Amino acid sequence: MAARRQLTDGEGFVACFILVLIVGFIIKYIWWVVGAGALVGLFFVGRVVAREVQKRRELAEKREFELRRRADRQHRWMLSGDPRAIYGEQGAAAMRKVAPSPEGDEPVATMATTTAELTALERDKPQAWEWALFTSILLQRRAPLLPRLRDSELGFTPGGGIRVHTGSEFARTLMRLIDEMLTSASQLDSFMAAPAFMAPFHTSDAEAIKHVANRVMDYHERLLEISERCRELSVPSQYADVLADCARLLDVPLQSYREFIAELADVIESLPQVLEHATGVVNMGSVVMDLDLDEVQEGSRLLRRLEAISKS
Repeated sequence: MAARRQLTDGEGFVACFILVLIVGFIIKYIWWVVGAGALVGLFFVGRVVAREVQKRRELAEKREFELRRRADRQHRWMLSGDPRAIYGEQGAAAMRKVAPSPEGDEPVATMATTTAELTALERDKPQAWEWALFTSILLQRRAPLLPRLRDSELGFTPGGGIRVHTGSEFARTLMRLIDEMLTSASQLDSFMAAPAFMAPFHTSDAEAIKHVANRVMDYHERLLEISERCRELSVPSQYADVLADCARLLDVPLQSYREFIAELADVIESLPQVLEHATGVVNMGSVVMDLDLDEVQEGSRLLRRLEAISKS
């Protein structure tokens, strides 16, 4: 017992000695300790500030891009005498008037709604027939898909879908669908950025224009099928909100298609009014398909939740 008592006292002495050393070290090097703590704090603060600056820069770039798109659209409306240029899209509904038809000698291309009209457009080659041909094919390919596209926009989930029983299976399935969407959207972006995409319009190659238009809509159908595969899933009730969020995310590129095709159609429909009095080259502004893949970054909360569910 005495030996054990001495050992305990010795341990207490060692502990006190170490404590004194630590206190002495802190007192002697207090400013070094404070400086090190400040550096660590500055490091984490710097990371937060850098992320915030990057986020604001991305938002500014996005706003600038959207302003350019609006300016181009406004420019086209002004050229065509569209009342939306003055009254806005809502006010123009009440102020819209039927514009007079052009009286020039050279006909201007209009939208083709049937196969026969497409053939006539390709044969007669009126002014701006290349873009009218391209846009007409997009509209004709989209027409039979409209009910399915509306379901995607609404997030409609049909009954009796494919049952997913476990959270991990559900998360893996959705992450796979999101990855497929991102891959397809990236492929579409590369496809439309290729020099060969615009080449047929410069050479007035009708067959190539039709080929390009059909390939654009092939991507469209692929993206729609991905959206449908998501909404066909039948999941436990606690994951219903996650499924709805994923469906909204997968509809983002389809929304880009809606806006792209609508703007192209506006351009073609305005051509008779624009070209009636125009001379030389007419700048109608740019029409771009903004896939807005940054939405996925904004959906990182969804991705984090899917990762958590996959581990459950």
